Amino acid sequence: ITNDNKSDWKINRRTATTKEVIELTRKLNIDVNNLCQFLPQDKVSEFAKMTPSELLLSTERAVGGEKMVELHEKLNKTNNELKALKSNQAGKETKLDQLKKRQEYLKDIVQKQNERREILRKIEVLEMKRPWVIYENARKEFAAFKANVEEKNKKVKELKLQVQPLQDAHDDAKAKLTDAENTVKATSREIATCVNHISTTESKQSAAGEKIDEIGEEFAAKVLEVQERKTKIEALQREVSAYKQELNDLPPAKQLMEASNKKHKELRDLAKATAAIESQVNEMYHEEREVKSKLGALDTQMQRLNDVQNRKMETLRKFERDTYVAVEWLRNNRNQFQGEVLEPLQISVNVPNPANAKYFENIISRNDRKAFVFERKDDLNTFMRELRDKQRLTINSVLAPAPKQFPPRYNINDLQRFGFDSFLSDLIDCPPLAKRYLCQYYNVHNIPIGNRNSENHIDTVNSIITSGVFFTPANRYSNRKSRYSSDTISNSAPLREARIFNLTLDTARIDAIQREKAQLQSELQNVQSRYSDFKGEVAKRKETEAQLKKEKSDLNNQIRYRDATDQKIQVRTVKIETLEKQNIDLAAEKKKRDERIKDVMRKYVTIQSKLVELYTEFEQYLHTKSQEYVHQIALQLAVSKSEDVLKSSSQELEQATEELEILQARLSEKKNEALELMKRARDSNGNSGPTEQQKRLFREFAVGSIEELDQQLNEARALADCSGSVDTQAITEFNERKEEISNYARDVEANQIKLAALEATIKKHKSLWQPSLNTMIDKINGKFRSFFGNIDCAGEVLLSEHEDYDQWGIDIRVQFRNSDEMKRLTSSYQSGGEKSVSTILYLLSLQGLTECPFRVVDEINQGMDPRNERKVFEMMASVATISGTSQYFLITPKLLPALDYNDKMNILGIFNGEGLEENDKDDLDQSFAHDRVIERVRFRNTQMTQSQAG
Repeated sequence: ITNDNKSDWKINRRTATTKEVIELTRKLNIDVNNLCQFLPQDKVSEFAKMTPSELLLSTERAVGGEKMVELHEKLNKTNNELKALKSNQAGKETKLDQLKKRQEYLKDIVQKQNERREILRKIEVLEMKRPWVIYENARKEFAAFKANVEEKNKKVKELKLQVQPLQDAHDDAKAKLTDAENTVKATSREIATCVNHISTTESKQSAAGEKIDEIGEEFAAKVLEVQERKTKIEALQREVSAYKQELNDLPPAKQLMEASNKKHKELRDLAKATAAIESQVNEMYHEEREVKSKLGALDTQMQRLNDVQNRKMETLRKFERDTYVAVEWLRNNRNQFQGEVLEPLQISVNVPNPANAKYFENIISRNDRKAFVFERKDDLNTFMRELRDKQRLTINSVLAPAPKQFPPRYNINDLQRFGFDSFLSDLIDCPPLAKRYLCQYYNVHNIPIGNRNSENHIDTVNSIITSGVFFTPANRYSNRKSRYSSDTISNSAPLREARIFNLTLDTARIDAIQREKAQLQSELQNVQSRYSDFKGEVAKRKETEAQLKKEKSDLNNQIRYRDATDQKIQVRTVKIETLEKQNIDLAAEKKKRDERIKDVMRKYVTIQSKLVELYTEFEQYLHTKSQEYVHQIALQLAVSKSEDVLKSSSQELEQATEELEILQARLSEKKNEALELMKRARDSNGNSGPTEQQKRLFREFAVGSIEELDQQLNEARALADCSGSVDTQAITEFNERKEEISNYARDVEANQIKLAALEATIKKHKSLWQPSLNTMIDKINGKFRSFFGNIDCAGEVLLSEHEDYDQWGIDIRVQFRNSDEMKRLTSSYQSGGEKSVSTILYLLSLQGLTECPFRVVDEINQGMDPRNERKVFEMMASVATISGTSQYFLITPKLLPALDYNDKMNILGIFNGEGLEENDKDDLDQSFAHDRVIERVRFRNTQMTQSQAG
């Protein structure tokens, strides 16, 4: 590598191209990227990070040879092809199954469509046949009507010949009857005149009798009037006596008035006293309201003091305006998110004890303090698009880890003797989502909190908590492992007082409010007690007032009753005097009555004589009329009889004539109807009669009547409607699906053949690859176990198998202490020194198997304790110097003194810097002098300045 950043390559001192160098390294199986062959210093930690499958591939390339690697790659490739083909086969089989199910469904549809097509053919034939059936029915009906008309016409002619003689006899009888009726009418007029005279005379006689009755009734009325007047006077006199007795039973009016005035005065005095008490009750009511108002105000203050959340929001609004706006938006739009979303930790995390707030505030960053916590990533993206991208707000959001347990790294019981009683996670309250985030990224479950006594045990605590953070009331301590040694690096810093998470309740003010509330509640009870007593006194006075009002009302009622009774006595006395002045003389009235009756009786006798003469004349007229009437009745019977005979014959003739006219009209209609129906039937069939083919179809669907045809037609139409419309797409799809199913079936069968071939290929490759692999792993495991036994530890190398060959791997399991179990080598469980020992011993286990001409390991001994470093070096020297093995390069910044060296080892000491003195070289010579290899040691002092580098 030259100063102008160009590379020159040489092979056996001959200039070569990069392509030639790459081809040579490939032939010699040199792979600088394989950590099992070349392990640079910056890659030592990555060896333990390799997955089992990566370690297997690296081991195969370093030890197994090209054939093993090629077989493994073929297995991977063939297995991937097999998986892809199986996936494709499963998809095709699923698709084929779906197609077959769909085809079964379409088969039913096609069958139904065929059935519907047959129904539609029947409908077409029936509709074609219907006009001809209707025409045939009309033709038959016309023929029947024509026969009826001819028969009815014959009957009408016969009836006309029978009616004429009967009409002549009937006319003669009617003439005789007319003469008899005229005679009877003349006699009836004479009788009517006589009846009028009788009626007039009887009216005069009745008027005379009524006049006599009227005179008698007038006298009787006067007698009754005298008796009623006497009865009224007696009743009024009894009422006056009764009212006077009632007045005697009542107290005097003066006494009643004095008693009423007395009750009025008592009511007025009682009202004054009651008003005074009611005024006090009103004062008590206002006093009660005032105390309750004060209690309400204290409750409001208490609520305000307890409202820590609002205070947190107010702090957020002052110092983090964008975050405050985002919180308000989130509270109004939570329905837009599927998972849980927490408001910023500054709001959602609460430290119950303000004294502990400083620990939490000293551990959490400002960005995370105002960060929203999301359960789902898609919710976080939605939130940030809306608020950060659209609303241009400066906000932070974090995604919480999936639910899992966070057990403490230390047992708090072991730390209690040093003053540690709890972890930081125990001192905060927050939702589980926030707790998971804080445990994952801040390890709050692994941060012990100590008391003042903890400061006296800091050194001891540092030896226990070698990695992490812990707090005392005044300081924060953090420990971490050195990257270059097993030492622990400790830092401490004084704690800042909390400014954000120390929002807490004002307990002093709360106690003062509670005491004031207790005093006010006592006052309220006292006021309510006095208020109740006064209200009871007012109620009693109201009862007394009601009793006095009732007594006063009774007295006033008695006064009003006395006045009303006096009025009644005066009214009845006036009525008695009036009735006594209206008295009648019955003797004089009786004499007048008798004289008037005598005059009327003389007129009555004259009228009676005239009435007898009129009755005699009336009887003579009645006798004559009865004889004439008998003759008239005989004639009427003869006329009626002839009329009945004539009417019967005429009605029969008239009815027959009307029926004939109706039948003739109907016959014409039927004829026109039949002609019209025939025309329609022919028009529906191309202006021609049914063809032979149509007649055969008509016979196929034979019907007896138009009703039967319509019934079949309606049933067919109903079936067609129920079967739905013709789905031509389903029929087309059914036919196309047949070909598609056939294609998929062929593909599935072809894939099965390919699957069998791939499985056979895998089986063949595996039979060649796995035995060699098992042999290689057994050899490596044997050496690895032996090497670990030399350092008094345990180790093994196992092959982990999997259904996917790219997931096969090598598990390195180690045990450095008898108290521990065998654990897989990982980047996180073992210490740096343990990982270095495990790595170099695994690489040594490959030494006798590798085909690479040389191997390189850089600073593998960093982090080992001196004992293990010495034993590892001894094993490395023993294995790497065996004849026939690869050349081994170990690059290290230091070597332990008094190591064992042999003649097959070459040590190069490379020095860099101007400060290297000659005596340093002499000291190094002396350090190697006793190792019997001084003649093989070369020192090369390369003094290079910064300007010469490169």
